[in-house]
Amino acid sequence: MNEITLRGIILSIILAIILAASNTYLALKIGILTSASIPAAVLAMGILRFFKDSSILEKNLVQTGASAGEAIAGGIVYTIPALVIIQYWSGFSYWHNFFIAVIGGVLGILFSIPMRRVLMNEPNLRFPEAQAITQTLQMAENKEIGIKEMLTGGLLGAALEFAQSGLQVIASSVQGFFAAGKTLIGFGLGFSATLVGAGYLIGFNVGLSLLIGAVTGWLIIVPILSGIYHLSQPGLSATDSAITLWGNYVRFVGIGAMLAAGTWTLLSLLKPMGKGIAVSFRSIDLPKESRLQTEQDLPFNYVILGILLCGIASFFLLKSLLPLGSMGLPGFLSDWIFSLSLAFIIIVGFIFAAICGYFSGLVGVSASPGSAIVIGGLLLVSIALRAAMHAYQIGFSHEMITNACAIVIVLISVVTGIACISNDNIQDLKVGHLLGSTPWKQQFMLLVGVLAASAVIPLLMQLLFNVYGIGGVMPHPGMDPSKMLPAPVPSVLAIVTQAVFNGELPLDMLLLGASIIIGFIVLNFMLRKKAIRLSILGIAMGLYLPLSSSTPLFIGSLIAFFLQRLAQKRQLNPSKTQRSVVMACGIVAGAALMDVMLAIPFAIKGDPNALKIMPEHLHFLAVALGILSLAYLARMLYKQALV
Repeated sequence: MNEITLRGIILSIILAIILAASNTYLALKIGILTSASIPAAVLAMGILRFFKDSSILEKNLVQTGASAGEAIAGGIVYTIPALVIIQYWSGFSYWHNFFIAVIGGVLGILFSIPMRRVLMNEPNLRFPEAQAITQTLQMAENKEIGIKEMLTGGLLGAALEFAQSGLQVIASSVQGFFAAGKTLIGFGLGFSATLVGAGYLIGFNVGLSLLIGAVTGWLIIVPILSGIYHLSQPGLSATDSAITLWGNYVRFVGIGAMLAAGTWTLLSLLKPMGKGIAVSFRSIDLPKESRLQTEQDLPFNYVILGILLCGIASFFLLKSLLPLGSMGLPGFLSDWIFSLSLAFIIIVGFIFAAICGYFSGLVGVSASPGSAIVIGGLLLVSIALRAAMHAYQIGFSHEMITNACAIVIVLISVVTGIACISNDNIQDLKVGHLLGSTPWKQQFMLLVGVLAASAVIPLLMQLLFNVYGIGGVMPHPGMDPSKMLPAPVPSVLAIVTQAVFNGELPLDMLLLGASIIIGFIVLNFMLRKKAIRLSILGIAMGLYLPLSSSTPLFIGSLIAFFLQRLAQKRQLNPSKTQRSVVMACGIVAGAALMDVMLAIPFAIKGDPNALKIMPEHLHFLAVALGILSLAYLARMLYKQALV
């Protein structure tokens, strides 16, 4: 059967760019990525169906390359904006970002090659998303589901997002607080089609966990802290006071919760993690097996050559990016930091690839605690660099702190790219393993997808930054803060890194967040025999995300929960419910792409309200239409899943 074809390569590049665009927006908006493999698989099946000689293996290679768009977005968009947030950069340098993405992506692919044979046959790894992707490909091959559901969802998501973010006839969110003495009380609701679709895909347990985190932050912590740190500024409304309070205090509670949740997740998976690292190293010396098609990786000498070339590229990238010369460090210390930085990328990058590859098989791409691993690595590097600067009595001026933060973030950005690609790559290789694909051909297509996505993501980040602003940084005066992309993960990286070097970590807020997570860990232990299992990382993310993001994610997961229960009760064919999953993928991709497309006229006009037609005095009508849009999305998903 055909596997690699010219049409497949071209289609893979196009889909990788599309998925990179939608996931760049998602990463900056909510810090959560949905798996791109299912929409890529459905689109590949639908398009290649017009060619009589196409095969399921060719379609799998297309989705393999296309899914790299999501993984590259996770690697670079989760980290690089932190350089803008700390104001080390005033924008996104194209070539620096391109090479950071390419080096991380290529090393992620190369590092996962020696792990493949061992992880594919590890009985403890269920590969949940690989099973779902394989099922989707097989259903689409048998014409049980097709591109119709994907396109319907995409058009629906795009239309709602255009009405919401473009014309603004549908409100994106509503929230309100009032003051009872010194206590601020209130809540809010978001109407984003992108987030409702993403909530449908992440599942009820994660969605419920996000809501619990949001309720804890906004309905418990904000009222309590408002009585302690009341912001009594003239002319500041209760809602603005609550938002200010959240920015100054509650988000640090969220950061403490994320660090504690990540630590707990890593500890709970310590045994399989250690095993994953050990078998990855042992796999290098495995004896050569018979040359079956399903066991042909890229030759190992190519792997070594690729790692050496990436090492050389990393040398020149770090020479260009690391501000060691402007820090006034002793020569030997500067050389040591540079040498250790190169070693960090290769050694720690491989360890991160092994950890995330194993986690990918254990809990899936979306649920893998990669962000927790990244934050932990960032803390270790920051503390080590601060200790070196302190030991040699290097002053901690504002400029020195910014430069030191930049060194840490650059290093973390490369190893995050390695981890994200390995996380995605192992899942795709498992799909190929189940279908009978040739591994080296999948690895080649991943390289194609990495290059395509790396070429466009820096441009997209700059475009979105120019139009909306990112992480509290506005490139132009007079921009609307309500339209800003919060960039949760890079914001956390920037805040934590600066706090380490400033010596100003707000330990009381961080410890409060950690204490909350410990309480939920105990609750999870008490509920271990129940059907509901809370996501500790989801609760932590809910504490950090704004209400406009966490509430629609929960609504989407709630819709999925009820539809799955109804489908089980009616004993429907799995292809029925899978159709609604495909539609939800389309809604997410269509809505996110519309936001990226809207950024172009907004950038030309210099105003994200350029297409607005709804007057301010009719805001109540926009809110009513927002509620109706949620009901309409639920009905469309219901029709796909059950009718």
